[in-house]
Amino acid sequence: MIKTTLSENSIIGEAAVSTERYRNFFRKAIEGFSPEVHCGAFEYWLNLNNGKTLKEAIESYRLAEPPKSIEERLTEERFDIITEPDKSFILAFSNEIADLGYDYGGHIGWGACWGHYMVIYSKVGVKSKQVAARIFIRENGLILRLFFNNVEKHIGYIEDAPEHIKSVFASKHGDCSCNPKKDNCRMRKTYTIDGKQIEKCSGVVFEFHQPDMVKLPDYMSLLEEFYVSKKGGNKA
Repeated sequence: MIKTTLSENSIIGEAAVSTERYRNFFRKAIEGFSPEVHCGAFEYWLNLNNGKTLKEAIESYRLAEPPKSIEERLTEERFDIITEPDKSFILAFSNEIADLGYDYGGHIGWGACWGHYMVIYSKVGVKSKQVAARIFIRENGLILRLFFNNVEKHIGYIEDAPEHIKSVFASKHGDCSCNPKKDNCRMRKTYTIDGKQIEKCSGVVFEFHQPDMVKLPDYMSLLEEFYVSKKGGNKA
């Protein structure tokens, strides 16, 4: 009998794989793997994840772990792919955005199609998940994605911003490519910079590639422009 090769895309229960092989896979994939902490014996935990890919099961396990500080989380072996300068940026950004009332929630999840992992910064103390920023973690570096609405109200600030800030709003990356364009598309962000109308798709927009500590004050200033009320306090 040919032995099934297990990968992150393998589906639990789809092929004849022994419980012990599954256990060994998770032990190698997850540092300190111990499903008993969450929901009893390994077989029970495995059955709960039947039909999921191994990657999805790993993600659900990690999300069930107790929250950790960002400093503790980044010491995990899976984050060895992050360079020390990039770790320093994540730590500093996390501390800065906390002052605006946003936090990463104690967990770093799967990055889906955006990278290996993704840090999500949400508003603290509200029921709805108001996301201000995400950091996509890839083998070749980081991408900082910021979330903005009503861009037109902040054009004066953007036009006077440093080029590495302004270019993200004015470049062609993330431009709407729909043809024909739908009226009142919820995904479209429309604004005018330097007299030129810009139309972008909110699914792939406002991404800052290879963010670093030198530019961190500019990222935070931009976030404050959108998220901090001029009257004092946060807008969201």
